[in-house]
Amino acid sequence: MSYDFQGIASVITASRHLGTPSDERLNDSVNIQMSSSGKPTIARLDFDTPLDWPGNPNFLAVNLPDGSSLSGVIIDMERPTNAPGWVTFTVDD
Repeated sequence: MSYDFQGIASVITASRHLGTPSDERLNDSVNIQMSSSGKPTIARLDFDTPLDWPGNPNFLAVNLPDGSSLSGVIIDMERPTNAPGWVTFTVDD
């Protein structure tokens, strides 16, 4: 399944580690470009403005305007505090 999308979406960045409470940050109305490939599915999410991140983030969820969502474990990321960035993550499909 393809998870390609370009437009406005909500992005949840989270730190989920065993034995500690989950720390989640909602980034509402973010302009994103998302593409995916392979099996297991790996998605890349590019964002125009910096996102709010918890300490030690390892999980990401994207809520699309059509009501669908996808989420997964973060593989790699570039998250500058004052510029566009990107994140790659596995897709739980």
